[in-house]
Formats: sequence, C-alpha cells, structure tokens
Amino acid sequence: MKIFLSSTAYDLVDFRAMIVDLLESKGHEVLYHESPTFPARKLGLHSHDQCILAVEQCDLVLCLIDKRYGGRYAGAFVDRFKDQTFKVRGLDKNEKKKSFEITIPAKDLSITWCELITAYDTKKYVITFSRQRILDEKETRRANQHLKTFRPAFAERNELFDLIDWITKQPSSNWIASFNTIVDFKIKLEKWINELEKTIIPDPKPNLLPTEKRKIGIIVEGEVDRYVINKLISSQEFDADFAIIPTYGKYRILNEFKTIVIPYLNIFDKAFILLDSDTKSPSRISSLKKRLAALIPSKYSSKVKFVLATPSIESWIIAGLNPEMYREFNGKIDKDTFTQLLNIPSVKNVKQILETEYNPLTAIEIDKDIREFMDNIRKAIEAK
Repeated sequence: MKIFLSSTAYDLVDFRAMIVDLLESKGHEVLYHESPTFPARKLGLHSHDQCILAVEQCDLVLCLIDKRYGGRYAGAFVDRFKDQTFKVRGLDKNEKKKSFEITIPAKDLSITWCELITAYDTKKYVITFSRQRILDEKETRRANQHLKTFRPAFAERNELFDLIDWITKQPSSNWIASFNTIVDFKIKLEKWINELEKTIIPDPKPNLLPTEKRKIGIIVEGEVDRYVINKLISSQEFDADFAIIPTYGKYRILNEFKTIVIPYLNIFDKAFILLDSDTKSPSRISSLKKRLAALIPSKYSSKVKFVLATPSIESWIIAGLNPEMYREFNGKIDKDTFTQLLNIPSVKNVKQILETEYNPLTAIEIDKDIREFMDNIRKAIEAK
C-alpha cells in the first residue's frame, strides 16, 4: 500500500520515525513530507499543496493526533476547502445536554484538517489515532461547551477537539483509536495494519518490496536547512533513499538528543546531523564538537556523523547564490549578515530564491565543507 502520514511534525518526530520504519519494513511505501523524494506532480507549489496532492496519490491516510492543532492551510487550493459546520453534544450552563453548532471557517482549517478533507472527498481509507489525554480533555470541553472562555490544559487549541468530532461524523473511516504511549501506539498500529492488509487490495503497479538501497538520514535544524540540503542531494546521482528531517532548533537536538535523534538512528544505515556552529571561533567550534560527540551512545557511534555549517547554513546558501559575495566574506556569513545583504524577510522568500536562483553545483565547488559533506554521504552509500 501507498500510505500518507498526516500529523503535526516537530512534536511527533519520534512517532513519525517509528511509523516510517514499521510500515516500510512491511513493504509499504510511505509518503511523508520529511523525505526529499516526497511526491509532487507540479513544481513551485506550496508545501501544503504538495501534501494535498500526495493524499490524492495514496491508498490510505494514517492520521496521528496529539496536543498540537498545527499550522493553518496556506496553499493555493483555497477553493477546495469550505467552512466546516457540524453539531456536537455538550452541556449548557445548567448542565443539561444540548446540541451545539460548530463552524470552523475555511481560513482557520489546519493543513492536517485539509489533508483529511481531501482524503474523505477522494474516498481514501483513513486510520486515525489520538492520544487518550486529548480524548479525555475533549469530554471536559464538551461538558463546558457553553463557556466561550474555555482554555484546554493539554491541547493547543479547542479546534483540535472539533477536528476529532468532525472525523467521527464522517460516513466511513470515522473510528478513532486511542493510545497512551509510543509503545502502546506501535502495538496497536501494527495490529491495525495487519488486519487492513487482509482486506485492502492495493494497486498492483507500485513495487511493494522493501528497498535494498541504503537509508541515509539527514537531521537539520529547520525548514530552510532542509530545502538547501534537498537541493544539494538532488544535484547528485546518489543511489540511496534519503530522509531530511527538520527538528526546529539546535538546542532541541542538544538538550533532547535521546527523544529527538535516537529514534531515527534505529532506522537509517547512516545519519548525518547538520547544525550551525553559530560561531567563527576555532576554540568554540572545537568545544561544540566535543559536546556533540559526548551525546552519541557508543552503539551508535559508527552510524552518526555531525556536520557543522560555519557559522551558519547561510554560508552554504550564499555559496550557491552569489560566489563573489561568498568570497568577499571568506565563506563565513552568519544569519544577521545574510539578512542585511539580501534583505529577505521570511523563510518563504528564502525558499523562492533557492528554487529559482540557487546553483548547488557551484556551492559544492567553492565550499570545502559542502564538498566534504557530500563526499561523506557518497562514502556512506558505498559502505557495505
């Protein structure tokens, strides 16, 4: 089966890693946005729309709900998504049962919600899992449905409860399975997939055999980093399966290494962790390298390699955008200098420039750190 993974991202990084590993080990193809080979039928689309198109290509959507509602849909397919109006049962101020009408304006729909709308509209199989604590808090919300000032303690937003009730009102694939821990979730997911495999006949065209290619994971700080690495990897004829995973902050990696990084080390044949050094000082860089090395358990030492962009990934960007500017600063361009030089106000604009102007081959040619990084990837692929 071709399975699309729908969930919020950085808060469920360990769950997503485990899901991909489990499903691929059973011969399924997983569509997940961290992968640089993430399916896309058109270039230049917003990442949200790439997800919408991927849902249309899959056999099954696996939705995972935890505490975050997620970002609002920001793509171009605005005409596809309408206000969602439905009714829920709750208690009024006199603690009597009452039917309340809920309306979620289209502009407030999360990308996860839009993925599910697409799934149901195109008659996809949908499996939804939710953390039990969210389901419990939903009942608390419904018992206080009359309170406009209600604020959840665990969930990010009240709309998360509305999404759950909306799912249960769909004509099919509307069951929500609960879980408490990642161990509990894995057991239930495996049982559910085993049962589905007995009833779903997949398209015979996809190759459902597990790949024999080496799996290379590249863990980066954020979305811009992921986009740069994707451009670099795509410029080479690497015969491997890649996944580029943003963790949204260097300090999450440093302070939560066991929960953020370790789950991926059981999946990949080789993992690279790319971080900004945030300094030009050789002594501070040396200190950072020692701190990073100390994080790796001995049994994973051969599988992990830290890579530092000095002082930041912005140097790698300028190397492929403006070689003359790169040489003027001796290849040492920090975030503040980058912003001043290019006057780029947002991540979205950086991505647009990378898409139209970035030359990865030039970047590899003039930056020795990039060359070394690419050489190490090549060696990891060729290793037996």
